[in-house]
Formats: sequence, structure tokens, C-alpha cells
Amino acid sequence: MLPKQSYISEANINHISAKRISIIILSWNTKELLKRCLRSIYSGYTIDTHRYKVEIIIVDNGSTDGSREMVRSGQWLVAHQSLVTFRLIENQQNLGFAKGNNQGIKVASGELIMILNSDTIVQKGAIEKLASFINHHNDVAAISPLLLNDDGSIQKDPCYLRFPSPLTSFLYYNKFLKRLTFKFFPSLLLSKTDFTKPTEVDQLPGAAMMVRKKILDEVGGFDEKFPIYFEDVDLSFRIRRVGYKLLVVPDAKVIHLGRKSIEPVIEKEGMEKFYFLNFNSLFLFCEKNYPSWKTLMIKIIIFLHLILGLKLRLVGKLIQR
Repeated sequence: MLPKQSYISEANINHISAKRISIIILSWNTKELLKRCLRSIYSGYTIDTHRYKVEIIIVDNGSTDGSREMVRSGQWLVAHQSLVTFRLIENQQNLGFAKGNNQGIKVASGELIMILNSDTIVQKGAIEKLASFINHHNDVAAISPLLLNDDGSIQKDPCYLRFPSPLTSFLYYNKFLKRLTFKFFPSLLLSKTDFTKPTEVDQLPGAAMMVRKKILDEVGGFDEKFPIYFEDVDLSFRIRRVGYKLLVVPDAKVIHLGRKSIEPVIEKEGMEKFYFLNFNSLFLFCEKNYPSWKTLMIKIIIFLHLILGLKLRLVGKLIQR
């Protein structure tokens, strides 16, 4: 479904042709978080305007909490209004993470695309540092900042995990084995364990990543077959498959609060719904990208974990998916 309408700030419309960085923020009923995210971009805005121009594209996925009215009213504009153009795309219903972000990518004018969740808080200088890094490393297709929890600790899980495999599935989806592995053998689950310097990783978190527009055009953006979860894993897998590098740049930092859009669904339908959505997308990822034997092994391991955890109804739903 096409967006209902787009809104572009009148004061900044003359700058659109000069944009080089497009920040795409997808939102669904996260009004206050979205406002905080937008203000963090402005308060931490240290972009060299002679080198970079920035546009913010907000894709609202059918919110009913006043999010789009807040954006249109400009309540979040706190400073540097003349330096940033913003556009609002209004969808009449929730089209999902992949399709919503693809809408933003389609209309983006920047050479660099920043995918940013509405439940993030951009720390000072993060966008400038990411743009500068990727522009000085031609062999790097996409990067992400270091994601932090709201207490300042590093959000290692699930941001920097290895691609799914029979081994990681065996270790990760058992609570005891997961704790043990993270404590003593973190490299079995994490593709990055040194968070002090830029490091190549398997996958980048969809909560905050900067990608070259030409790379998105080449690999096709997010796969809209994924209803929720693993869209970023799939995109990272496709980018790496064609030979490009993905890196995390720890000097750039973004706080990620996490799960804010899905919380109402969990409260209404329970954790079983969350687990189903997660495993369904994991299976989709495997079926799309892996040989059948590997996919089957991962499914068997997960079913065994669920059976041992007495989640028999969830097993039945996943078998019938």
C-alpha cells in the first residue's frame, strides 16, 4: 500500500538536492520515544555542513498515538533547524519493518543511508563519525555504531551474534548453555568480542546501521517476506555474500532501548507470540539462505529445546507455519 502522504518542512525544501546522508526512522506507536530520538539527533549534531547534508525520513506505520501529529507540528525541533530536512511518510496500517524502511530508502536522496529505530538515542558526534569512517574505507559496505543499553553497558546480545548455525542454535536457545557460553566462550556466539576498535562482524543490527545507497540498490534492500525480525540478518548475509565488509565502529555510540514496538503485542498475546515471530523468521532466513540439511538441523535443535522446555503448543504452531 502506498503511503497516504509525505510532509517536507517548508523552511528546508531548497536543500533537498544537496543531501548526502538520509536517516530513515520507522515508527509505530512510539510517539515519546520518537521525539526523544529526533531530539538526540539534533542535540548531537556535529556534522561538517561543508561535507555533509542530512535529511530525516520518518516512516509512520499507521500509528494511533499522535506520532505523526507530533512530527508535523515540529515539537521535536530544538536546534539547527536550517541544517536538516525532514519528511514524513504516513502509512494507513503497519506494513512491517522491511517494507516501511524500503519506502524510506526508495525516496532517500543520500549516498549514505542510516537506518535508525525510533527507540534509539544518538550520542554526540555518532553520525559524523560513521559517515567519516565509511567514506575513508571504500571496501566497507555498511557499518553500525556501538549499541548501548540504557545503563551504558554494551548491548552484545543480539546485536553482534554470529550468523545462525546448528552450533549457535544449540548454545543460544538454551538459557543455561547461553549464560555459560557468554561467560567462558563468547566467541562461539559473538562475531565481535573486542569493542575497543573497529572490527568486522557477521551482521549489523537493524536498530542502527549506515549503508551505502549503491549497495542497497545492488542487493535489493530489505526482504519484505520477513514479517518481523531477521530482516537485518538477511540483509547482512546478502551484503557479505557478494564480498563486502560490515564493521562496527565503537567510537560512534547509540543507546538502544529495544522491543518497545513489540511490547504491546507481548502484553496482549504473551511471550509465546514473541517466540513464534522470532523462530518463524529464523526459519525463513534459513530456508532462504542455507542448504536444506543445515536448515533441518537448526529446526530439529530448536524443536528439541522447545520440547524440553515444555513449549509443546509453540512447537505445533511452528510445524504448521
